[in-house]
Amino acid sequence: MTEPSTADVLAFAVALAGAADEVTMGYFGGDAGVRAKDDGTLVTRADTETEALLRERITGRFPDHAILGEEEAAREGAEGAPRWILDPVDGTHNFARGIEVWATLIAFERDGVLEVGVVSAPAMRTRWWAGRGSGAFRGELPAAEGGADGTARRLRTSDRASMGDAQVLYGSYYRTMDRWGGRADRLLRSAWRTRGFGDFWGHMVVAEGKAEVMLEAEIEPYDIAAVVPIIEEAGGRLTDQQGTATIDARHCVTTNGALHDEVLRVLRG
Repeated sequence: MTEPSTADVLAFAVALAGAADEVTMGYFGGDAGVRAKDDGTLVTRADTETEALLRERITGRFPDHAILGEEEAAREGAEGAPRWILDPVDGTHNFARGIEVWATLIAFERDGVLEVGVVSAPAMRTRWWAGRGSGAFRGELPAAEGGADGTARRLRTSDRASMGDAQVLYGSYYRTMDRWGGRADRLLRSAWRTRGFGDFWGHMVVAEGKAEVMLEAEIEPYDIAAVVPIIEEAGGRLTDQQGTATIDARHCVTTNGALHDEVLRVLRG
Protein backbone atom coordinates (compact mmCIF):
# COMPACT_ATOMS: atom_id res chain seq x y z
CA MET A 1 0.00 0.00 0.00
CA THR A 2 1.32 3.45 -0.91
CA GLU A 3 1.76 5.52 2.22
CA PRO A 4 -0.06 8.87 2.29
CA SER A 5 1.70 12.23 2.23
CA THR A 6 1.89 14.36 5.36
CA ALA A 7 -0.74 16.67 3.87
CA ASP A 8 -3.10 13.75 3.23
CA VAL A 9 -2.64 12.45 6.77
CA LEU A 10 -3.26 15.89 8.24
CA ALA A 11 -6.46 16.31 6.23
CA PHE A 12 -7.66 12.91 7.43
CA ALA A 13 -6.73 13.68 11.05
CA VAL A 14 -8.65 16.95 10.90
CA ALA A 15 -11.67 15.08 9.54
CA LEU A 16 -11.33 12.58 12.40
CA ALA A 17 -11.29 15.48 14.86
CA GLY A 18 -14.53 16.81 13.39
CA ALA A 19 -16.20 13.43 13.84
CA ALA A 20 -14.87 13.19 17.40
CA ASP A 21 -16.24 16.66 18.20
CA GLU A 22 -19.75 15.54 17.29
CA VAL A 23 -19.56 12.63 19.72
CA THR A 24 -17.96 14.47 22.61
CA MET A 25 -20.21 17.53 22.40
CA GLY A 26 -23.22 15.24 22.37
CA TYR A 27 -22.28 14.20 25.91
CA PHE A 28 -20.76 17.38 27.31
CA GLY A 29 -22.98 18.96 29.92
CA GLY A 30 -25.28 15.93 30.01
CA ASP A 31 -25.29 12.38 31.29
CA ALA A 32 -21.92 11.08 30.14
CA GLY A 33 -21.93 7.99 32.35
CA VAL A 34 -18.95 9.06 34.45
CA ARG A 35 -17.17 6.29 36.34
CA ALA A 36 -13.80 5.73 37.97
CA LYS A 37 -11.23 3.38 36.46
CA ASP A 38 -9.05 1.10 38.56
CA ASP A 39 -6.36 3.78 38.81
CA GLY A 40 -8.84 6.32 40.17
CA THR A 41 -9.01 8.45 37.03
CA LEU A 42 -12.37 9.09 35.39
CA VAL A 43 -13.76 7.77 32.15
CA THR A 44 -17.01 8.64 30.37
CA ARG A 45 -19.06 7.31 27.48
CA ALA A 46 -17.59 10.19 25.47
CA ASP A 47 -14.11 8.72 26.01
CA THR A 48 -14.98 5.17 25.02
CA GLU A 49 -17.30 5.97 22.11
CA THR A 50 -14.95 8.56 20.64
CA GLU A 51 -11.97 6.24 20.72
CA ALA A 52 -14.02 3.42 19.20
CA LEU A 53 -15.11 5.73 16.37
CA LEU A 54 -11.57 6.94 15.69
CA ARG A 55 -10.18 3.41 15.67
CA GLU A 56 -12.89 2.23 13.29
CA ARG A 57 -12.23 5.03 10.80
CA ILE A 58 -8.46 4.71 10.97
CA THR A 59 -8.61 0.94 10.47
CA GLY A 60 -11.02 1.37 7.59
CA ARG A 61 -8.66 3.81 5.85
CA PHE A 62 -5.32 2.32 6.91
CA PRO A 63 -5.80 -1.34 7.89
CA ASP A 64 -2.06 -1.94 8.35
CA HIS A 65 -1.44 0.96 10.73
CA ALA A 66 -0.92 0.50 14.46
CA ILE A 67 -3.06 2.34 17.02
CA LEU A 68 -2.32 3.34 20.61
CA GLY A 69 -5.19 4.84 22.60
CA GLU A 70 -6.04 5.52 26.21
CA GLU A 71 -9.17 3.39 26.53
CA GLU A 72 -8.50 0.25 24.48
CA ALA A 73 -5.63 -2.18 24.07
CA ALA A 74 -2.94 -1.21 21.59
CA ARG A 75 -3.49 -2.47 18.06
CA GLU A 76 -0.39 -3.90 16.44
CA GLY A 77 0.05 -2.93 12.81
CA ALA A 78 2.23 -4.42 10.11
CA GLU A 79 5.96 -4.48 10.82
CA GLY A 80 7.35 -0.97 10.63
CA ALA A 81 3.89 0.49 9.97
CA PRO A 82 2.96 4.03 11.02
CA ARG A 83 1.15 4.47 14.32
CA TRP A 84 -1.80 6.60 15.39
CA ILE A 85 -1.82 7.78 19.02
CA LEU A 86 -5.17 8.84 20.44
CA ASP A 87 -6.56 10.49 23.54
CA PRO A 88 -10.32 10.72 22.99
CA VAL A 89 -10.87 13.20 25.82
CA ASP A 90 -7.80 14.80 27.34
CA GLY A 91 -9.06 16.53 30.47
CA THR A 92 -11.80 14.03 31.36
CA HIS A 93 -12.08 15.43 34.88
CA ASN A 94 -12.83 18.87 33.42
CA PHE A 95 -15.31 17.27 31.03
CA ALA A 96 -17.07 15.51 33.88
CA ARG A 97 -17.40 18.75 35.86
CA GLY A 98 -18.67 20.79 32.93
CA ILE A 99 -15.44 22.77 32.47
CA GLU A 100 -14.78 23.56 28.82
CA VAL A 101 -11.03 22.86 28.89
CA TRP A 102 -10.78 19.39 27.32
CA ALA A 103 -9.84 18.14 23.87
CA THR A 104 -9.49 15.17 21.56
CA LEU A 105 -5.83 14.52 20.70
CA ILE A 106 -4.87 12.77 17.45
CA ALA A 107 -1.24 12.07 16.51
CA PHE A 108 0.37 10.26 13.59
CA GLU A 109 3.84 8.75 13.94
CA ARG A 110 5.89 7.44 11.02
CA ASP A 111 9.42 6.03 11.16
CA GLY A 112 9.65 7.14 14.78
CA VAL A 113 8.77 10.75 13.98
CA LEU A 114 5.57 12.39 15.24
CA GLU A 115 4.54 13.80 11.88
CA VAL A 116 1.01 15.15 12.44
CA GLY A 117 -0.80 16.45 15.51
CA VAL A 118 -4.37 17.68 15.95
CA VAL A 119 -5.80 19.03 19.20
CA SER A 120 -9.52 19.75 18.99
CA ALA A 121 -11.32 21.51 21.85
CA PRO A 122 -14.91 21.98 20.66
CA ALA A 123 -16.26 23.37 23.94
CA MET A 124 -13.59 26.08 23.63
CA ARG A 125 -14.50 26.41 19.92
CA THR A 126 -10.81 26.00 19.06
CA ARG A 127 -8.59 23.59 17.18
CA TRP A 128 -4.80 23.43 16.84
CA TRP A 129 -2.95 21.38 14.22
CA ALA A 130 0.44 20.84 12.61
CA GLY A 131 2.15 18.77 9.94
CA ARG A 132 5.92 18.41 9.68
CA GLY A 133 7.36 21.11 7.49
CA SER A 134 4.10 23.00 7.07
CA GLY A 135 3.83 24.93 10.35
CA ALA A 136 1.47 24.95 13.33
CA PHE A 137 -1.91 26.66 13.34
CA ARG A 138 -4.89 27.61 15.46
CA GLY A 139 -8.40 28.08 14.11
CA GLU A 140 -11.85 28.72 15.49
CA LEU A 141 -14.52 26.03 15.39
CA PRO A 142 -16.66 25.02 13.64
CA ALA A 143 -14.94 26.82 10.78
CA ALA A 144 -11.42 25.49 11.39
CA GLU A 145 -10.84 22.74 8.85
CA GLY A 146 -7.11 22.76 8.30
CA GLY A 147 -7.17 26.48 7.62
CA ALA A 148 -8.83 26.13 4.22
CA ASP A 149 -11.36 28.84 4.97
CA GLY A 150 -8.80 31.46 5.94
CA THR A 151 -9.58 31.52 9.67
CA ALA A 152 -6.31 29.85 10.67
CA ARG A 153 -3.53 31.71 12.44
CA ARG A 154 0.04 30.44 12.26
CA LEU A 155 1.65 29.88 15.64
CA ARG A 156 5.06 31.00 16.87
CA THR A 157 6.48 30.58 20.34
CA SER A 158 7.70 33.67 22.16
CA ASP A 159 11.32 34.83 22.03
CA ARG A 160 11.57 35.63 25.76
CA ALA A 161 14.94 34.38 26.95
CA SER A 162 14.90 35.37 30.62
CA MET A 163 13.09 33.52 33.40
CA GLY A 164 12.32 36.91 34.89
CA ASP A 165 10.16 37.59 31.84
CA ALA A 166 8.70 34.09 31.56
CA GLN A 167 5.28 32.72 32.34
CA VAL A 168 5.59 29.15 33.68
CA LEU A 169 2.65 26.75 33.60
CA TYR A 170 2.22 23.35 35.23
CA GLY A 171 -0.33 20.56 35.42
CA SER A 172 -0.64 19.41 39.03
CA TYR A 173 1.23 21.49 41.61
CA TYR A 174 1.59 18.57 44.01
CA ARG A 175 2.84 16.14 41.36
CA THR A 176 5.24 18.80 40.12
CA MET A 177 6.62 19.15 43.63
CA ASP A 178 6.73 15.37 44.10
CA ARG A 179 8.86 14.96 40.96
CA TRP A 180 11.13 17.99 41.11
CA GLY A 181 10.75 19.24 44.68
CA GLY A 182 12.82 22.29 45.56
CA ARG A 183 14.17 22.48 42.00
CA ALA A 184 10.65 23.13 40.69
CA ASP A 185 10.07 25.60 43.50
CA ARG A 186 13.21 27.50 42.47
CA LEU A 187 12.09 27.53 38.86
CA LEU A 188 8.61 28.81 39.69
CA ARG A 189 9.96 31.47 42.04
CA SER A 190 12.34 32.72 39.34
CA ALA A 191 9.52 33.25 36.85
CA TRP A 192 7.65 36.44 36.09
CA ARG A 193 4.34 34.61 36.60
CA THR A 194 3.09 31.06 37.27
CA ARG A 195 -0.27 29.41 36.64
CA GLY A 196 -1.70 25.88 36.78
CA PHE A 197 -3.03 25.54 33.23
CA GLY A 198 -3.07 21.75 32.96
CA ASP A 199 -3.52 19.13 30.25
CA PHE A 200 -3.18 19.99 26.55
CA TRP A 201 -4.02 23.65 27.09
CA GLY A 202 -0.77 24.59 28.79
CA HIS A 203 1.22 23.29 25.83
CA MET A 204 -0.99 25.14 23.35
CA VAL A 205 -0.52 28.38 25.30
CA VAL A 206 3.24 27.93 24.91
CA ALA A 207 2.83 27.20 21.19
CA GLU A 208 0.84 30.41 20.82
CA GLY A 209 3.63 32.45 22.41
CA LYS A 210 1.55 33.40 25.46
CA ALA A 211 3.67 31.46 27.96
CA GLU A 212 7.23 30.14 27.91
CA VAL A 213 7.26 26.91 29.95
CA MET A 214 4.85 24.06 30.64
CA LEU A 215 5.71 21.30 33.14
CA GLU A 216 3.93 17.95 33.28
CA ALA A 217 5.11 15.63 36.02
CA GLU A 218 2.93 12.58 35.32
CA ILE A 219 1.72 11.74 31.82
CA GLU A 220 1.28 8.93 29.30
CA PRO A 221 2.34 8.98 25.62
CA TYR A 222 -1.20 9.69 24.39
CA ASP A 223 -1.31 12.82 26.57
CA ILE A 224 1.41 14.57 24.58
CA ALA A 225 1.94 12.82 21.23
CA ALA A 226 -0.36 15.21 19.36
CA VAL A 227 1.21 18.17 21.14
CA VAL A 228 4.75 17.47 19.89
CA PRO A 229 4.35 18.45 16.20
CA ILE A 230 2.45 21.60 17.16
CA ILE A 231 5.07 22.72 19.68
CA GLU A 232 8.00 21.95 17.42
CA GLU A 233 6.48 23.47 14.28
CA ALA A 234 5.77 26.61 16.33
CA GLY A 235 9.46 26.82 17.27
CA GLY A 236 9.42 25.26 20.74
CA ARG A 237 10.78 22.11 22.32
CA LEU A 238 9.27 19.20 24.27
CA THR A 239 11.65 16.82 26.00
CA ASP A 240 12.20 14.92 29.21
CA GLN A 241 14.29 16.51 31.96
CA GLN A 242 17.47 15.13 30.37
CA GLY A 243 16.72 16.91 27.11
CA THR A 244 15.68 13.79 25.17
CA ALA A 245 12.80 14.27 22.74
CA THR A 246 10.50 11.45 23.84
CA ILE A 247 6.87 10.81 24.76
CA ASP A 248 7.74 7.79 26.92
CA ALA A 249 9.39 9.39 29.95
CA ARG A 250 6.11 9.81 31.89
CA HIS A 251 6.91 13.50 32.31
CA CYS A 252 7.78 16.34 29.96
CA VAL A 253 9.15 19.85 29.81
CA THR A 254 7.76 22.11 27.08
CA THR A 255 9.29 25.51 26.38
CA ASN A 256 9.51 28.23 23.78
CA GLY A 257 12.96 26.87 22.87
CA ALA A 258 14.92 29.91 24.03
CA LEU A 259 14.60 28.94 27.70
CA HIS A 260 14.78 25.17 27.34
CA ASP A 261 18.38 24.58 28.40
CA GLU A 262 18.06 26.91 31.38
CA VAL A 263 14.86 25.22 32.56
CA LEU A 264 16.47 21.78 32.28
CA ARG A 265 19.52 22.91 34.25
CA VAL A 266 17.31 24.06 37.12
CA LEU A 267 15.15 20.92 37.11
CA ARG A 268 18.21 18.67 37.07
CA GLY A 269 19.72 20.60 39.96
